[in-house]
Amino acid sequence: MGKLSDSEEEKIAQGVRSLVQSHLNLGISTGSRAICHNCGYAKPLIGAVRYGKYRLCNDCAVRYELAKAEGTVKSIEDFVLDE
Repeated sequence: MGKLSDSEEEKIAQGVRSLVQSHLNLGISTGSRAICHNCGYAKPLIGAVRYGKYRLCNDCAVRYELAKAEGTVKSIEDFVLDE
């Protein structure tokens, strides 16, 4: 794929970040936390994304989606296991 334009990057980031509002609307507690399978930190559950058996915090999910769109990773396993 190659390098994304700034507007393409922003569109992807906004799409993933919009999950925070969706989760709030579903009533997920802002105090709930989950361990991110990529960075290893306990991060807010709101905005976290599940990819099969992996759960990524919102920041790592943005990084994964950008890497996937640029073609630098082929799968979630490549992303999680490469870090």
